[in-house]
Amino acid sequence: MTGLGAYVPAAGKYCPACGTDYPADFVVCPRDGGQLSIRDEFVGTTIRDTFRILRVLGEGGMARVYEAQHARIPAKRFAIKILHPELAHEPQIVARFLREAEAAASIKSPHVVDVYDVDRTRDGRPFIISEFLQGRELADHLAAVGKMDVGFAVRVVRQVCKALALAHEKGVVHRDMKPENVFLTGDMQNPTAKVLDFGISKVENVSGPALTHTGMIMGTPQYMSPEQAKGERVDHRADIYAVGGILYALLTGKKPFDGEDAASILTLVLSHDPPRPCSIRPDIPEPVEAIVQRAMAKSPAERYQSMAELEAALAPFDPGENAAATSAAPAGEKMATLARPLLLIVAGSGMLWGAGTVIAMIVAIMRLARNDTSRSAVTSTELTLIILIVLLFIAGPVFFSVLHVQRAIWGNTVKTMALAERVIPPIAAGLGAYGFASLLVRFMEGVVIGRLSNMGWPVWDVLLAAVGLGILLVAYLISEKQR
Repeated sequence: MTGLGAYVPAAGKYCPACGTDYPADFVVCPRDGGQLSIRDEFVGTTIRDTFRILRVLGEGGMARVYEAQHARIPAKRFAIKILHPELAHEPQIVARFLREAEAAASIKSPHVVDVYDVDRTRDGRPFIISEFLQGRELADHLAAVGKMDVGFAVRVVRQVCKALALAHEKGVVHRDMKPENVFLTGDMQNPTAKVLDFGISKVENVSGPALTHTGMIMGTPQYMSPEQAKGERVDHRADIYAVGGILYALLTGKKPFDGEDAASILTLVLSHDPPRPCSIRPDIPEPVEAIVQRAMAKSPAERYQSMAELEAALAPFDPGENAAATSAAPAGEKMATLARPLLLIVAGSGMLWGAGTVIAMIVAIMRLARNDTSRSAVTSTELTLIILIVLLFIAGPVFFSVLHVQRAIWGNTVKTMALAERVIPPIAAGLGAYGFASLLVRFMEGVVIGRLSNMGWPVWDVLLAAVGLGILLVAYLISEKQR
């Protein structure tokens, strides 16, 4: 019900009808069933001869928030956030409180809460006047529905992206994006999302003392970027990570990371990827999963580099978007669905080809060494031993490679796509070169020379293997150089 952030219930309530006091977690009076109100010195008073305080909406660690009515235009409602009295004489706290108003007021967007003014009460406590929002927090809506349809979640997150894109243009980094700081207004089937609470935002290129310093950790652990968790300097890409976390929560109904305390959560943020969204909810499209995982990449350089880029990637999955503008997902995201099966097919084929090529080369060298080019130069027992030795030799590397991929890569669609991009082209090039060279040999022997008797010549096996493996290596080096 407020445009100024997420708040927990204030301590101490009373029944306006009978005057009985109750604990903060009571909602109605057990005696008469009346709605309980929070005891407060400002309720019923008028601030600045203009704003009549009607009731307390909620309370946080820094301030209490009220619903206020305009004294001369009773139909107009406002949210007023007043700093706690014990904090009003802390310069850094006051500066951070006012920074929230400055940051929000500088961003002109239908998806950011409007801030109208800042002032001080008679006893010197700063307060912020903002628009009064009717609806519900995104976190409350998520708790009510459990998880959201892909189209609904994408539509809400795109609105958040648009708001933060404008904030980033102004040099404002929110640093505490989470479902509690997004408010849904209007029709809940097609709501308007508003970004709230710029209380710990970071504003670039402003004069004055810094409100935070390197090593200070601020924000909500479950949605905090790794660099923020380490207390490092952050930029707008920390918000991109957090928005990816919000989309993860909306789609799966679960937070990306959770634990018993903040320290255990931060450890997970720094050392683990969240569980694959499709493992929690199989009907999530893999391209959408890839978008979430790219936004939440551990390294800022591997994420989307702007909110506009993230918003554009999501556009094809927004059912309300113009169909002509979103007829196809970006090519990189289309690969998400094919990456795993292609990787299995090509990598499996490559391993079989590699093992077969090594076996053929060993047999060819043995035939040349014995000065016998016939197939019978190597006995079946020797061939069986060669096959077993080669398979045993490559079994270890293959096993540990597969184990590494399964543990560190396979559950992340973006990492799987990156691995596919590195592995598939060289293997495909090597296989293609080997196949082409084999056909060329058969053409030369059978058509040009007119004899097929030399097709079993062991030198061909060595040369064909060298061609295939050589092309594979060249393709790999070229690919790595272009990365």
